[in-house]
Amino acid sequence: MGTPEAEGPVSRPPVFFQQPFWTAIGLAFMSTGPLVLAAGLGGYVPAEDKLAVVVTGVVLTAFTVVVTIIAVLGTARDHRVWRDLDTAGVRVPGRVTSAERVWCGEDRCTRVRMLVTVPGRPPFTTGHIVHGEKIVEVGTSIPVDVHPARNLFRLVDEPSSG
Repeated sequence: MGTPEAEGPVSRPPVFFQQPFWTAIGLAFMSTGPLVLAAGLGGYVPAEDKLAVVVTGVVLTAFTVVVTIIAVLGTARDHRVWRDLDTAGVRVPGRVTSAERVWCGEDRCTRVRMLVTVPGRPPFTTGHIVHGEKIVEVGTSIPVDVHPARNLFRLVDEPSSG
């Protein structure tokens, strides 16, 4: 379901605001509507174009507000889901069934397939990318937090032999 972050042991996917390039693009786009609206209302455009510029500014500003609300609600939901896993999760060992060294950009990683067995639920398989130079071998046990009722899980630790 997720890949471990390079700097931490929890396999939460990076959120939008942890990716600076996309943040800069998003902020530039979000400021377009209010700037166009201010230009239209502030007299920075010719009189014959004023109505079109103001309407465009209003539409882009409304779109920006809707996108911002959706992003904030989505982030709040994500935090609630991870907190739910933190409080209700069960830690179980995942057994590595296959491991393959792959490139992750300029770094080496290991793509693993794991069999996770949870009490009271059928076992399931999952795939993850484990960052770093450490080689993960077949049969290695990797701790996994699994929600007892929902289809929600994440890697907890760096792999350890076992």
